[in-house]
Amino acid sequence: MTTKILVISGLVAAAALAIGYARLERHPIYGAYYGLAKLLGGPLDVGPVDFAGLRRHATGNDALICPPGLCAEAEPDGDAKVYDINLDQLLDRLRTIALAEPGTELLECGVGCARVARFVQRTRIMRFPDTIDVAVYAAGQNKSTLAIYSRSLVGRRDFGVNRARVARWLAELDRQL
Repeated sequence: MTTKILVISGLVAAAALAIGYARLERHPIYGAYYGLAKLLGGPLDVGPVDFAGLRRHATGNDALICPPGLCAEAEPDGDAKVYDINLDQLLDRLRTIALAEPGTELLECGVGCARVARFVQRTRIMRFPDTIDVAVYAAGQNKSTLAIYSRSLVGRRDFGVNRARVARWLAELDRQL
């Protein structure tokens, strides 16, 4: 009798989870994780990052690289380098590096995004979407620098995934230049 009750309870719980998952609001890029984040009050991606006014996640599931003085409201994980190429070349290289990684898609940026690229990359195991914003800035004659903000949409911890991604992209950029 007890085993039968446990089996029935398990089936009812599984059915409730399946129905709940099916009813979650979905986003074309983020999928059901968008609805889960919305339901749990998590940070939703609302468009391009304003690096000057950026405030980082309190949970530590993000990574930020910024030129000195740009991210006045957020403590970056490191300062961005100055590269001996122009803005367009730097953004093109970073776009190529990002899109070469599995599970990465280019996001629409919208109006006023001439020097910005936005990406979503899904984590390998759970397929959680992370959003990455890159902006490039002039740093002198034919020189440029960048800001990168990579953050998780769902969850409180990312086990270093965002920092590793930013480090990997910057290391590849250094290797190419």
